[in-house]
Amino acid sequence: MKINYYKRPDPDHLLNKLKEDEHSRRGKLKIFFGYAAGVGKTYSMLREAYEIKQLGKDVVIGYIEPHGRKETMDLAKGIESINTKVINYRGITLKEFDLDKALARNPEIILVDELAHTNSKGKRNRKRWEDIYELLDGGIDVYTTLNVQHIESLNDIVESITHISVRETIPDKVFDDADKVEIIDIEPDELLKRFNDGKVYTKERVKSALHNFFTKNNLYALREISLRKIADRVNYEVETVRLSKNQITVVPTSDQILACISPSPSSARVIRTAARMAEVYRSKWIVLYVKTDKSQKLGKEDTKRLNSYFNLTEQLGGEIITVYGDDVSDQIIQYAKFRNITKIIIGKNNKKTSRIFHFYAKDVVDKLMDSNSYTDVYVVPNSLYEEKKKKFVSKFNPQFNLSLKEIFETAVIILTTICIAMVFEHMGFSEANVFMILILSVIIVYIKTTGYLLGIISSIIGVAAFNYLFIEPKYSFQFYDKNYLITFVIMLIVAFIIGNLTNKIQKDASNSYIREKRTQTLYRISSKLLSAVGNSDVVSIGIKYISRLVDRTVICYLSKDGKLSTPFIYNEDNGKNKFSFLDKDESAVAYWSFLKGKEAGAGTDTLYGAKGYYVPIKVRGNILGVIGVYCSERFLEPEKKFILKTVTSQMAIALDREILVSQQESSKVDIDRERLRSSLLRSISHDLRSPLAGIKGAVSTILENGKFISEDTKKNLLSGVYDDTEWLIRLVENLLSMTKFDEGNMKINKNMELVEEVLSEASQRSSKYFKDHKIKISVPEKMIMAPMDGNLIEQVIINLIDNAAKFSPKGSLIQVKAYGKNEDVFFEVIDDGIGIDDKILPYIFDRFFTNGSKISDSRRGVGLGLAICKSIVEIHGGKIVAFNKRNGGAIFRFNIPGKKIID
Repeated sequence: MKINYYKRPDPDHLLNKLKEDEHSRRGKLKIFFGYAAGVGKTYSMLREAYEIKQLGKDVVIGYIEPHGRKETMDLAKGIESINTKVINYRGITLKEFDLDKALARNPEIILVDELAHTNSKGKRNRKRWEDIYELLDGGIDVYTTLNVQHIESLNDIVESITHISVRETIPDKVFDDADKVEIIDIEPDELLKRFNDGKVYTKERVKSALHNFFTKNNLYALREISLRKIADRVNYEVETVRLSKNQITVVPTSDQILACISPSPSSARVIRTAARMAEVYRSKWIVLYVKTDKSQKLGKEDTKRLNSYFNLTEQLGGEIITVYGDDVSDQIIQYAKFRNITKIIIGKNNKKTSRIFHFYAKDVVDKLMDSNSYTDVYVVPNSLYEEKKKKFVSKFNPQFNLSLKEIFETAVIILTTICIAMVFEHMGFSEANVFMILILSVIIVYIKTTGYLLGIISSIIGVAAFNYLFIEPKYSFQFYDKNYLITFVIMLIVAFIIGNLTNKIQKDASNSYIREKRTQTLYRISSKLLSAVGNSDVVSIGIKYISRLVDRTVICYLSKDGKLSTPFIYNEDNGKNKFSFLDKDESAVAYWSFLKGKEAGAGTDTLYGAKGYYVPIKVRGNILGVIGVYCSERFLEPEKKFILKTVTSQMAIALDREILVSQQESSKVDIDRERLRSSLLRSISHDLRSPLAGIKGAVSTILENGKFISEDTKKNLLSGVYDDTEWLIRLVENLLSMTKFDEGNMKINKNMELVEEVLSEASQRSSKYFKDHKIKISVPEKMIMAPMDGNLIEQVIINLIDNAAKFSPKGSLIQVKAYGKNEDVFFEVIDDGIGIDDKILPYIFDRFFTNGSKISDSRRGVGLGLAICKSIVEIHGGKIVAFNKRNGGAIFRFNIPGKKIID
């Protein structure tokens, strides 16, 4: 039977699958956005919901804030509503949106008013936008409302305008990630009229509102902010759609200005014109510099002038961009399309072009004008230009840098190819093959050498060699056929064009390699900074790579208690340059940059006499330190400044991460300390209450009935008081010891102590506390000494004896042994009690661990004694363990290293 592998799928299955995918999708969020209360956000939301409901959609109202507006509530009557959740808070009845009921109802669309609302205590989420995110995760579309003052990034701006602090805000991400935002806008005069008519607030609140938040000036300002926010959102969406297309074109939705500069004196005027125009249009402006092969060999004057233009741009608040390419107009056009530039400002080109060649050699401005119909081109004349013959001649006075190595390589290539061509001719090949071999030699010369001079010379030599060696009459520069004249000219032109293109491709490849290498380096920096641990690691990685990228010595200061710490220095030339970055003047410049949060030093207008160029390390408004780059010989180029600032920003993020980690660790320590305090109080509350109650009862009995009770009874009561007091003293000692360990204040005074004396002292102190048990001390025959703090080791032994007495019957034997083994002294406390359950054995040395059983006197331990024993032994370099005996009972053993036997 033939099996059909291409069986048609079941349509019902596909439909069900489609429904499941539709049901499992994330819901869509639509925000009705306004600049103030009363503009009609809730009304517009209800009206749209009502229209959608008429189309058969499942629409419900989750929560609507009525504000006593009749028109709004009339619209709500025709839509199903979910009952609100009633919460009693401090005697006040509050109505809140019931998230659980909404999720259970699972409508297609739900209306939830006031996105920035803060929920009452007792709700699952603190903010309403978190409730809405749960609805969206459940596949429910949500309509909601929002005012501009509730966006977090605009909160301080609104406060500076209205002088009123708005506490209920939402993160910008919630607004930015909304699927749709519809602005609800009316004229401020109309809104004020609605206020006066009582359509926004009740008459009691209107007067107060109009004199505080809802003044005419405030409303106009808020309206402008909200419109700009929407415009930014629309512009972002346009940019996203525009850049997602294969062909990037200019979409003039908002004005963006591009100022094109060069080392020309007119560029300063171009920059200032762009800054003024950007201020008028309230738009972004960018300064673009196209770096060509010619511009890589600028003179000192041109380089200095160009750097001054970059500094001017930074002062005026522009963005600096450098691109690479020999075709200046093409680079400007491509970048303008990429950044959606609507206005280009460029300086006038004063070079005179012949009318004959004007069509073929168009000016940059002409090419920009012909590029598209969306970008306006503004030409700024150069009033400082003076056409001088001297300068004109200097433009055509090229400087050729030749090396003996390249000359030798060129000679070898030409001679080799000529020899190969002669061999080919001898073998009977045609002149065309010889011609191609000589062309190949020219291409190789262009590849192997820099510049154009050797390539041009090799082209001429190739033509001359072809004529001299291969054209009749041979070995002379004469030729019989006139057609060879055209051949020689074409050969020279072809050789020059191919070689020129080869040289250009080679330079482009070299520039691409440099840019790719720089990009890879920046990526490596990011990766290494992500894995860096500690501030010193972050700084070491950062300044090392900065030094390699800018080829300068780099210094870094970090902030410490409002001051700059001892600097980190990375010297790329391994200390060959003899200069100091650590003198007082340089430190003062770095400190100024730290205090003001601005760049300073060489190449700036602030403290420009310094040797270094200093940039603050900033993140979230905090100054974490300062980076300095040595610039005594020459200023830092704009491209390297960009690299410096890029790496510095990455370092700032990494340092901020370390600060957050440190804060988290500190918070964790505080939480652990608080948990320890709570556990301590919880553990000792009962145990303190029992002995104190016993002491109080015994003392009150003696005071009230002392005359009527016998002396034996009094003695027994006082003995009980004594025992309870001793137990409290031991408990307090353990608490104090544990506190010292936690705070790191426990100091041990190690001395060579005689083991027998330590055991004897511990036994004498224990005999007072544990009169109901027999304590037997066993010591070796030879005297043993060990380095220890005698008082602390005595406390360990007493705690172990106390633990043994708790779980051993009265009258039983407790043995305390000491013996030497290898290089250690071992101590053992052995009892004949109930032993230790295997389940709890791994946990008996933990703090506050008890097995829950009560001892004979109705007191139970707080779980500190064995924990303290472990801490004391470990601080001596030893280890403590516990295990059960075969015949019942338990053994606790610990060691102290460094024994010494006395014969």
